[in-house]
Amino acid sequence: MTTSPTVSRATAVAARATDLSKVYGHGETQVVALDHVTVDFRQGEFTAIMGPSGSGKSTLMHCVAGLDSFSSGSVRIGETELSTLKDKHLTQLRRDKIGFIFQAFNLLPTLTAMENITLPMDIAGRKADKQWVQQVIDMLGLSGRLGHRPTELSGGQQQRVA
Repeated sequence: MTTSPTVSRATAVAARATDLSKVYGHGETQVVALDHVTVDFRQGEFTAIMGPSGSGKSTLMHCVAGLDSFSSGSVRIGETELSTLKDKHLTQLRRDKIGFIFQAFNLLPTLTAMENITLPMDIAGRKADKQWVQQVIDMLGLSGRLGHRPTELSGGQQQRVA
């Protein structure tokens, strides 16, 4: 997978992959999922990553988000190089700096929508800013569904909770 987005240079880079490669397996079973990909993700902008199934889209996102290791190259979140971080610091960076919505949403089925929304802050031992949380809930149209568990929500509602 190779990308070269055209974006304004005036916007700061939130995340950057440089010459990023990810190889699974060895020998005859080796699969090159990412082959020297370079891409910038800029603050305040949306980026679409498109390609056929198996082209490396999810692998790229997992590597850039620090959810998976990479074989070579560089990944930075802001000024932080991911390959230099130990597990504890990588976990803290993911918790504090990265928002990721998985295809399967990964909501905890025993928690309500509200509990799933505030879970990252609870894990971090931080109090949620109630006004900000309410603003997000209102913006996403979830006010009437906060006491419901994931199985009681539509797919779209689950995605918005995630």
